[in-house]
Parts: sequence; C-alpha cells; structure tokens
Amino acid sequence: MFHLSFYGSVLFRGLLLLILLQISCITGGESPLSAKRSPEIPPTVTQGKVFLAGHTGEHSKDTEEILKLVQRLVSGTISKDLNFLPEIVSKKDGIYLDIKGNWTREQLIQELSSADNYFRIYFFDRELLEKQKNSKEVRTVRDLLLSSGGVEVDFYYESKNACELKLKFKENQKLERELINPYFIKQDGKWYLFRLF
Repeated sequence: MFHLSFYGSVLFRGLLLLILLQISCITGGESPLSAKRSPEIPPTVTQGKVFLAGHTGEHSKDTEEILKLVQRLVSGTISKDLNFLPEIVSKKDGIYLDIKGNWTREQLIQELSSADNYFRIYFFDRELLEKQKNSKEVRTVRDLLLSSGGVEVDFYYESKNACELKLKFKENQKLERELINPYFIKQDGKWYLFRLF
C-alpha cells in the first residue's frame, strides 16, 4: 500500500510540475505582476479638437500632418530613439528645448551624438534624471507617456503657419501638466517641430 501511494504521489508531483511548466511557457516565464509592468507599447495618439485663433481656413491636411509627427515623436520616445529629430526641425528656426533654450539644427545633431545627451536624461533614463535632479521623485517624458493610457491632441492654430498643441492623457490626467505644449511651424508648405514636449 505504501509502495502504491508513494508512486501516486510522485505521479501527482510530476503532473503538477508539467502544468506549472506549461503555464510558465505560456506567460513567457514572467509573473503576472512583471507582465503588467513591462508593456512598452506606445500609447495611441488621436486627434482632439481644433481651434482657430483670429483666422479662418481649412486645416484638416495640416492637422493630419502634425498628428503624424506627434505620433512619430511619441513612438520614438517610447523606443528611446529620437535620432530622426533633425529631419523634422527647421534649418532656419531650429528647436526650442525647455532647459536648453533655442538650438540650431546643427547643435541638435551634435547633442544627439553625445552619450549622456539631453534626451537620454530627460526623455528616456530615469536613473540619470534622478542623479541630475538629486531626487527619486522624477519622471522622464517616456514615463509620463507610458502612464497616459492614450493621448488626445488638441490643436490651437495661432495662424496658418503656427500651431500649439495640448496633449491630454486618457488616464493620470494630473501628469499631463508635467509636459510642455509642443509647437509646430509651417515653412515652404511643410510643418516642422519648434518646441518639444
């Protein structure tokens, strides 16, 4: 009797181990908690309202073009790759960055090529930002976008060639205030990023 129950116990343990291994394979070896923490999929970016200040005109194509640029910026931030920025920044006007002020396109290219550049610190790498700010209570732009639950973009056309955006988070709305309103300018029929979030 002892002999049979021992083998039954071994068989039961073997089946239990097999079931646990299958569950582990299905979930990729991750616990449910780590699976919830690691979705690094860019949030959806959708068009919100469009406002025209002191002028009239058809802006649907402009809005579509700017929205694609914003989607590219959000996606690049999540994937930690903004090396494409110079191609969407005007040679004439450059780009305005919160802490750095105005940069020429050439200064932007130079900054992107340095190891611990502005974007790595403020956009991607929380540990570097913690050191920079000497605080654990910091969030990178990437952290903010990942916590947004999706972004809705309102367009404020100041003129036919200038548009400020307001990014609205679908979740954690209080965090959207930590971003700056992006600003786009139109030159020679093409929209360029002037101020980044």
